[in-house]
Amino acid sequence: MKIVTLITDYEVSDKANRLSVVVGDAQIGASVVKLGQKTLASGPIDNLALGNGAGLRGKTLFVKSVVTDVNDATNHTSLTHRFHRGTEVRDFVSMATVDEEGDSVIYRAKFNLV
Repeated sequence: MKIVTLITDYEVSDKANRLSVVVGDAQIGASVVKLGQKTLASGPIDNLALGNGAGLRGKTLFVKSVVTDVNDATNHTSLTHRFHRGTEVRDFVSMATVDEEGDSVIYRAKFNLV
């Protein structure tokens, strides 16, 4: 099983911050989102409220996703972490190709919130 890791800083907004995790390429997947040690959500992540900047700065957001290749047309997988801060949208895209039909990829992301 392949593992793809993303580690980066993300500048939060003083307004509402939200996260969606989008599985691409007509594949399937699910995620677990943690803020520090606290689990915020699991399963499909769509427009998850994270909080405002003051409550997020200095913390770490962890997202672990498993994407499974179910699309017979391709072994390519992709995962987008889509952050909404106010009206602004920022995407972080990761990609991997599985070796065999039906294989899975573990996507791990660590966002240092600043």
